Amino acid sequence: MTVRTKFIAVIVLVNLAIVVAGMLILPSLGSDRSVEPELRGRANRIAMTVVMDNALVEVHAQAERARRLAIEGGDPSATLLRLEQELDGVRGQLRFFTDADGEAIANLRRDLDDAALNVRALLLQGPLTPESAEQLVGLTFALQYRASRTLAALVDENNNGALAAALDGFARLRGQIGIALASVGGALLLTLGLSVWAYRRLIRPLGAVTGSLNAVLTGHQPSRMLQETGDEFGDIVRAIHKLQAQAEHIRRIAYEDPGTGIANRNSLDAELREVRRLRPIDGTHGLILIGIETYDTLRSGFGFRIAEAVMRAAAQRLYALDPMPVSVFRIEPQVLGVLVDRGIAEAVTRADLKRITAEAFSRLGTPLEVEGQRFILSLAAGAAIYPDDARDAEEYVNVSLEAMRHAQTQEPGSLHFGERGHTHRLRKHLALAEQIRLGLREGQFVPFFQPVIDAARGKVVGAEMLVRWRQPDGRVVLPGEFMLIAESSEVIREMTRNVLVQACRAVRGWSERGFNLTVSFNLSAKLLSPHILHICREALTEAGLDPSHLIAEITETALIGNLDQCAEILDALRDSGVRLCLDDFGTGYSSLSHLYRFRIDRIKIDPVVVRAAAQNTRAAEIIRSMSELAARLGISLVVEGVETEEDARRLRDLGCSVQQGFLYTRAIPEDQFVEWARTFEARAAAA
Repeated sequence: MTVRTKFIAVIVLVNLAIVVAGMLILPSLGSDRSVEPELRGRANRIAMTVVMDNALVEVHAQAERARRLAIEGGDPSATLLRLEQELDGVRGQLRFFTDADGEAIANLRRDLDDAALNVRALLLQGPLTPESAEQLVGLTFALQYRASRTLAALVDENNNGALAAALDGFARLRGQIGIALASVGGALLLTLGLSVWAYRRLIRPLGAVTGSLNAVLTGHQPSRMLQETGDEFGDIVRAIHKLQAQAEHIRRIAYEDPGTGIANRNSLDAELREVRRLRPIDGTHGLILIGIETYDTLRSGFGFRIAEAVMRAAAQRLYALDPMPVSVFRIEPQVLGVLVDRGIAEAVTRADLKRITAEAFSRLGTPLEVEGQRFILSLAAGAAIYPDDARDAEEYVNVSLEAMRHAQTQEPGSLHFGERGHTHRLRKHLALAEQIRLGLREGQFVPFFQPVIDAARGKVVGAEMLVRWRQPDGRVVLPGEFMLIAESSEVIREMTRNVLVQACRAVRGWSERGFNLTVSFNLSAKLLSPHILHICREALTEAGLDPSHLIAEITETALIGNLDQCAEILDALRDSGVRLCLDDFGTGYSSLSHLYRFRIDRIKIDPVVVRAAAQNTRAAEIIRSMSELAARLGISLVVEGVETEEDARRLRDLGCSVQQGFLYTRAIPEDQFVEWARTFEARAAAA
């Protein structure tokens, strides 16, 4: 039997009991008249009258609200819509009254119709103004005043009529109380029986369904009383089971990393909140964040699926690191977290975290095998202890992340502990970033130029642009104090565009004074995007400089990660006429493949190799070979870090005549460059 059938059966039986009781009462009354319809009708009229009166009050309140919004310049459209809805509701209620209810009802109906027409006519005139809003308030107030008097009279009339009908009925029923009580008692007994049956078959299953639904919604298990019956309750139970499965799926999405199934940052935050709730004072716990630096390379070279499989395999090796259970999380795509918690019995120390990190490095140091391939991971870790190193969960994770990133700047396999001062340093960085933005607006960032010399001819052939921050007090700040902050935000784009425009204008001015030079600038890895094309185009256009005078220097380290995207951007830059230089060649990730993969116009040999050539014949022969290779490829070669006459002579002997370094000069301002160049060339000619 369906729930609908059960419900209908209860209603039918209850009504049957009432009918039986009525049939027993009616003959004893000796009359077919009934007080109940009269009372019910008047009660309905009173209820509808009250509803209409409340609705008219709301109509006037909405009009007042619309007037206030019109005066304040707000949008009264929603309020006006509510006003019309309430007015239509009153007219709808009035349809339940007939013309037989009296002339007052007819007058009220006409007043409502007229008011509705006037309100709509007023709203159709255009946007609501304070004047039209005042008219609207007047209309609704007048309507409310007239209608309230009519409705009050209707309430009094129906109250009096109901009272008279009730007194008349009680007078006629006075002699029949016994029969009535017996009839009502029988009906009550029948109703009580039906109520017990309805509780067992309808209300109790409904309560179980409601409780189970709430349990599923709050992440708990549904009630065991649920049974998949053949009625609608059974359908609801089946729906609850489906909802439970979907809730579990949503929970996995919220608290598990989709690529690996490892608990994610949300799960770590929830775990930390739970630990703080259970142990707000006693006990400590430690957090170790392990950065897998090879993740981005794996994703670029082997694809997302393989990279995620490697991370999943790495996480599996981190379980059971400690005699006490540890929890493993994926904080960022390339960062795994290990939460060490020993409860209130024993505190976690830095020695514990060092030992556990060493064990983690040992496990992850063994090559991982994924789909028949072996991968060696490059690791670095940051760690912190709560509450020693952080005040809350967010700072706890941020301190550990900062420590991990610091460890990544050191040799692979390094561990660095975070400190509570992370927030202070972060605020200091943010303050410096804001100062940089202010300095850009006030033109404080200017280009300095270090000359590029053809030592064989004694000529200045170009210059490298270096950014300097000239403070209002005259102090010049070197890039080491601000460039990392600039590159960590989008401000590097505006800084590059601003200074590059100044540099291109300087080169244009030099050419007009007889020095036809090139100018190179360092292309930040942060700018390896289509933005650099717009920056170079704007700088060259504003300065009126031919693109062949501009050289973009890019380090090989900046090319690591996404070679295809880098190649596309550099090709577009080269097609625009800007020449390309491979900077710091000979260190870091040097690869000869870059010489044929990218259309390189110039190579800069790093000062480290230049210094090595003074002590190491192999380094000297490498420079000689690079000079010969560059000549065969049609690529110009520049050596940096020339500091002594002996360096300059040795490099000329090795075939490197184009040089740059402190031997000639440090970076100098634009207004001193031409004078310096003339002096240098005059001395070279005299020598």
